[in-house]
Amino acid sequence: MDKLMQFMRDHSRWLGIGFIVLSFIVNGLFDMPPFWGWTPTVLVLVLLNRHLIPQYWAMVWVRIKYGLQLPDKENYICKSDYILPFTGKWCVFDGGATKELSIAWSEMSQRYAYYFLMFDEDGNVNTKHNAAVENYYCYGKDVLATADGVVVQTSANHPDSKVDGMKAHCDTWDVKGNHIVIKHNDREYSYVGHLMPNSVTIKVGDRVKQGDVIAKCGNSGYTGEPHLHFQLQSSKSFNLSAGLPLAFTNIQAKDSAGYELWYQQAGVERPSTKGNLEVVGNKSYIGRGFDVKNGPPNTPQ
Repeated sequence: MDKLMQFMRDHSRWLGIGFIVLSFIVNGLFDMPPFWGWTPTVLVLVLLNRHLIPQYWAMVWVRIKYGLQLPDKENYICKSDYILPFTGKWCVFDGGATKELSIAWSEMSQRYAYYFLMFDEDGNVNTKHNAAVENYYCYGKDVLATADGVVVQTSANHPDSKVDGMKAHCDTWDVKGNHIVIKHNDREYSYVGHLMPNSVTIKVGDRVKQGDVIAKCGNSGYTGEPHLHFQLQSSKSFNLSAGLPLAFTNIQAKDSAGYELWYQQAGVERPSTKGNLEVVGNKSYIGRGFDVKNGPPNTPQ
């Protein structure tokens, strides 16, 4: 069933076009009444694209809930203090607190999401330059609770997806893969995804403390290579939340040489990193292109 759902998701556009063409033929040959002829077509198209429907509904629902004034770093201040969701030095490969740095500005919950991974000094993401997930520097590394809270959602049994360069795959039915959602207060929920299979160490209802190890980095769900997807959102629901801009507390940030080298080696134009750091006291809004780690701010790495 997982393979069938994956095939439908990856080929939904062409399956939909093919089904519409087939419906014209069948409806014409059998002269079916419009209602009975086109109702199955609509239902099948919805089924084929059900993974996209929550995203479109979220655009409507979040606008209704928040109106024109969606959360941004000019009008929203986090109510809890958050650290980075890992130990050691990782790179902000994508994401940030502005539209220019955003991974997916139009996807409401992911507006301020981050993709974190690890580079070596030569700009490599793995040790042997092949697609085995265990060769990636970040694979299997500890994932931390970013603040005190209560676990409200977990998923732990999805397999890792295959790695194929920059092309993303999803070898399971849930594009989020293994993930954890923690409620920190009435308005803020942290989400971390693409976790290693069977590495989640907590369950729904557990109370966690900031810095607790809660899982390990993996490659489950819709992903091209091992990394952490992290975001702060306004509710438990991944799809029906508003993304919240997040200033991490007491972190160090330094321009990433590995990030620059990776883009040079890949032969891909590096996206803009303009405005990728804003420090306010001991809090930092960060964006793509930085190596970051937890620790006293403004100290040498």
